[in-house]
Amino acid sequence: MKNLFLHYHSRNEFPTVSSIECFCVSAHSEEVYVCSNNIIYKLSVTSGLLKTLFSLHEYYDTVIPAVIHISFNSITESLYLAFKNGDVLTFESSSKEIQCVGCVESGLKTVQWSPDQEVIVMVTGKDTVILMTGNFDPVTEVDLHQSGFGEKQFITVGWGKKETQFHGSEGKAAAYAIPKSLEHLPVLDDGQPQISWKGDGSLFAVSTVRPEANSRKILIFSRDAVLQYTSEPTAGLEEAMSWQPSGSLIAVSQRFPNKHVIAFFEKNGLRHGEFSLPFAQNECKIHNLSWNSESSILAVWCEYITGKTCLQLWTVNNYHWYLKQCVNFSAEKKLLGIEWDMLHRNRLHIMCEGLCYMCYDWKWITNCSQGSTKADGAFVAVIDGAKILLTSFRHAVIPPPLCGQTLQVSVPVNCIMFAPCKKVNNSCITDRADDNKINSNTLCTILTDGSVVVFSESSSTKCHVQLAACNLNGENAAELHHWLWMTEDTFLCCRTHGSVSYLVEISVDLNAGKMNVRKEIHTNGIVVSIVLIPDGSGAVVQLADGILFLYKFDQDKLVQYSKVPEACETLQVTLIDGKDVLLGLSNRNRLYVDGQEVANNVTSLVVHSEFILLTTLRHMLLCVQLNLKGLQSLIKGQCSPGRHIERGARLVTSVAGDTSVILQMPRGNLECIQPRPLTLHVATVYLDSGQYGAAFKLLRKQRINLNLLCDHQPTEFLANIDFVVDELKDPTWLSLLLSELQEGSVTLTMYKEYYTHLEQLPRILNNKVQVVCDAMRDAMLRRQDADRYLLPVLTSYVQKQSDKDLADALIKVKTVKEAERRNGQLEISADEALKYLLYLVDVNRLYDVALGLYDFDLVMLVAAKSNKDPKEYLPFLNKLRRMEPNYSFFLIDKHLKRFESALYHISLCPEEEYFQECLDLVKTHKLFSKALDVFPKGSSRYLDIATVYADYLLDNKLYQEAGIMYARAQKYHKALTAYQIAGDWRETLLAANQLQYKENKLHELCQQLVSRLKGKCQFGEAAEVLSHHLGDFEESIAVLVQGRLWNEAVWSSFHYRRADMIETHVKPGILEHLEQLSGQLTSSKKQFTAYKTRLNAVRTAKEQLQIEEKDGELQEEYDLYSDTSSIMSSTLTASYTGSHTSGHSRRSSKNRRKHERKMLSLKEGSPYEELALVRALHQVITTTYNATEEVQSLCLVLLRFDFDKEAANLQKLLSDLIQEMDNAKHEIWTTDLMEQPLVGFGPDATVNSLTTRFQNQGLTNSNLALLEPNFRFPPQNKNISWKVSILSAV
Repeated sequence: MKNLFLHYHSRNEFPTVSSIECFCVSAHSEEVYVCSNNIIYKLSVTSGLLKTLFSLHEYYDTVIPAVIHISFNSITESLYLAFKNGDVLTFESSSKEIQCVGCVESGLKTVQWSPDQEVIVMVTGKDTVILMTGNFDPVTEVDLHQSGFGEKQFITVGWGKKETQFHGSEGKAAAYAIPKSLEHLPVLDDGQPQISWKGDGSLFAVSTVRPEANSRKILIFSRDAVLQYTSEPTAGLEEAMSWQPSGSLIAVSQRFPNKHVIAFFEKNGLRHGEFSLPFAQNECKIHNLSWNSESSILAVWCEYITGKTCLQLWTVNNYHWYLKQCVNFSAEKKLLGIEWDMLHRNRLHIMCEGLCYMCYDWKWITNCSQGSTKADGAFVAVIDGAKILLTSFRHAVIPPPLCGQTLQVSVPVNCIMFAPCKKVNNSCITDRADDNKINSNTLCTILTDGSVVVFSESSSTKCHVQLAACNLNGENAAELHHWLWMTEDTFLCCRTHGSVSYLVEISVDLNAGKMNVRKEIHTNGIVVSIVLIPDGSGAVVQLADGILFLYKFDQDKLVQYSKVPEACETLQVTLIDGKDVLLGLSNRNRLYVDGQEVANNVTSLVVHSEFILLTTLRHMLLCVQLNLKGLQSLIKGQCSPGRHIERGARLVTSVAGDTSVILQMPRGNLECIQPRPLTLHVATVYLDSGQYGAAFKLLRKQRINLNLLCDHQPTEFLANIDFVVDELKDPTWLSLLLSELQEGSVTLTMYKEYYTHLEQLPRILNNKVQVVCDAMRDAMLRRQDADRYLLPVLTSYVQKQSDKDLADALIKVKTVKEAERRNGQLEISADEALKYLLYLVDVNRLYDVALGLYDFDLVMLVAAKSNKDPKEYLPFLNKLRRMEPNYSFFLIDKHLKRFESALYHISLCPEEEYFQECLDLVKTHKLFSKALDVFPKGSSRYLDIATVYADYLLDNKLYQEAGIMYARAQKYHKALTAYQIAGDWRETLLAANQLQYKENKLHELCQQLVSRLKGKCQFGEAAEVLSHHLGDFEESIAVLVQGRLWNEAVWSSFHYRRADMIETHVKPGILEHLEQLSGQLTSSKKQFTAYKTRLNAVRTAKEQLQIEEKDGELQEEYDLYSDTSSIMSSTLTASYTGSHTSGHSRRSSKNRRKHERKMLSLKEGSPYEELALVRALHQVITTTYNATEEVQSLCLVLLRFDFDKEAANLQKLLSDLIQEMDNAKHEIWTTDLMEQPLVGFGPDATVNSLTTRFQNQGLTNSNLALLEPNFRFPPQNKNISWKVSILSAV
């Protein structure tokens, strides 16, 4: 779908040089060497300067032979000339010396260097092939007319014999017919041999005339000049021949009696296709064929019998050959030579009579209409000689070489341009109010004869017809290039003289068929592209050096517009939020935005009406929104995720205002895709304008989540719910929409990246499914034809996923069934509705819902439409029909596991025989609280339920609550027992009071309570029972002393006037407590010191071991580390430990933790002794911190009885111990122990990182995991104000 467009053109003429024999191009230095009148010139392509190198008279004194070949060797920096008499001369650029490197006595017919310039092949006058090295050392010489086929002679086993082939209408006699002799050499054939190398230099082909038959054949030789293949006998072959540089086909000119073709041969000599040339019989001669470096363009040099010459450029796609360009040359400027550039893939060097050198640099473009509205047909025009293949991709995707319509002209077309489109705020204005002939679908063609033909789309037939044809007065328009249609009556183009281009503005009168040059403007460079600015008031002109100029109609000069680092093959100015933005794409895949490079992997670029479309080297299609936010994301390289496309796919065009994007694959076929961003954009446009039907069709077609319909604008959707139903109309579509509803908003999840350009995202609709289903159901039921919306109504019930709504759906079906009985057949019958429900809901669930309605007719209706066996449900239903209603409802609820409802219905059964089932239901399903609410308080059933509930609580050891329930059930004996077990002496005595216990029994009960409270260490409560209810004050004080409740004991001694017990019980108890607590603190200090000392020793030995391992001085005798052998074990067996523990993966988590705790042993030499010591130290310090409150209480009591010294010593002992522990915390809990992450293994871990951590820290993550998280950090003392200030001075 692409055409060849002239990207760069330069022209240099030197009238002083009359004729040219031959020329060559030095690709690396961009210089052209020309042989003219026995003088060798050097022409600089960049500067256009001509320099004389030398004259052949310097070497030849007399007659100078004809030069047949000239070439420049970039390896040796030498110029080589081959002469017809057999001489080969070299001219070195550095020494300026001319040398003769060889001479062939029989003369030379043709010479050709290999592509790598290491081998040269010559055909001599005796028809021999001479092979030489690059230094002209002979390698071999072979006869050109060999009798054999070659080394690769085909092997046949008889299957391919002529006698065994099918000959069609000719019959079997054709199998034995003698073949006719081939036609003789064409009249216009000069009979000279031609040489062409394969691109990799492994083979070369020679086209030569067979002496015995006077016809041509093609011989394929290896690099060593060994014949490999010979072409099959072919009539009409001519001398023009060229081998594809990057392919396997050889192009050869062939003349038939009725046509002239370019035939293709494979390297094995077999024919492989052809295409016809647009010439009459013997009208012209094919002088030469030449492929460009990437084998995509075949140049055909034609010479007419009238003396005129032309150059045709042919390309192939989808096995169809297109004539893309045809350059005509007059007899005065006859074409003398062509040569493709080796470095620039599409650059062609041309030499004409009078040393007129021209350089053509072609590029591939897509000629497509530029409209931004739906009136634009998205037309793409393809040049094919004198035909324009036109396709509208808005209406159909037609793969090439087919097309929507073919426009025929008289001569080949060189250029196509579509009518301009003025854009204002991303909208397109193409038509005037009084004229609709010219719009974005109108196209103009520039023909090879200079005429201009305009085609416009017919409003009636929608086909393009010729609107006008005109010629440029006094000038040939074919010599102009870079055509641009600016306004309806203005064209803009260029002409080039030397290395300078002139901008030409042409006025056009289509009605009169006239064109005139208005003005020409000097550009100070060579123009490579001209593009229209969005408002249509001017154009941007790009020069070869990347400088951009702005041209406006009302100015006669160019104003510099911008600059890009390199000339861009694709250039476009687009309007983004009221600002003109320049987009450029170079042939090196660099994308520029306003001169700034933003990407280096872009292969094609198309500007859609709302998006910038890009393809990348990673075979992705990117869609960038056409606004400033999207442009910033493109500049920052933060585009949304793209879409994968086929390798090598390129953008052709996009349909404005639509979702279609056309891609062309490397082999030529087309693919129409609809990218998700474009689809979502069009869908949101539909939704914003209230076109819910169009939006639904688009979303459904593109398989986009239909939740977008309501999530895009939830408030407007609900407000226009009646209009939504009117738009969708079809009940099937409404059902589909309802069935896809889901909670949440797809604008925040699935399609979040497509809503990032909004400043405020759509709000989330709470309980969306319920709200939308209810709203749509109400809207459908309000319609006059509500009956036809029965299925969507049922869907709205089902989608809410609750049994209540399913029940409503079944009731709706039942209502329809009853209406059928009364009124006859409805639009949607109840049977159809029920079948639809069974499609949406599992039949078993629907059966249970129907059963839960206690409507046996409805149950039968559902069961009849299901696959259930009647033997399964009929006996059950018949049994229920015969039962008492409440009891049948109970059985149904129990069957459906609706136990609370079952409890309610069984409670309504007055018969006592059902109450036992009620109790069983309550006990089985633990419905005690519900049962208490169902039965009246004080009733016998209520008391029984309370008793059962209390038994349940007692079994679960909830004694306090069990006592309450027993009391509520008036079971006071059991309540007393429950309270007694719970230790609640007050409730126990209250229960005893309810039972009217006598004094002796009450005294015995109190004694039991005291014993139980003392067993639970509730000494204060036990003392209260003794003093208040038993009157035993002495024992009460003794119990307080036992519980070390010193303040209460002292107060009770004085309150009950037992001061003697201060001396007999309280003081001895205090001193005993002091001794015990002092001993405990002393023991903790010793334990802390021992653990800390051991920990330091373990860590010191570990560090020493690591140092020795690094230095490679680890001793074999480990006895030196016998005291700290745990370090050796943990270091050297870390991996073994991990694998060992992993072997016990079948243990339960509880047993695994128990096993891990056992591994942390304080035994010296254990693998994890360090972790065990840290845990032990943590426990010792925590115990010491917890003793502060107890010490404070004891010190106050000691001060009460004047034991100041003892109290001070106790406080100092604890204070010193806490201070010592606080000072040692930073030694125990090191930084690596506290900051080391819990997880060290994973995808980011490496062997080196784990080894380094293992060596530097000594504790791997797996070992550290054995230590509970709370032990990895030092404990904190929360009671910081525990000291008694009086003792600080003691």
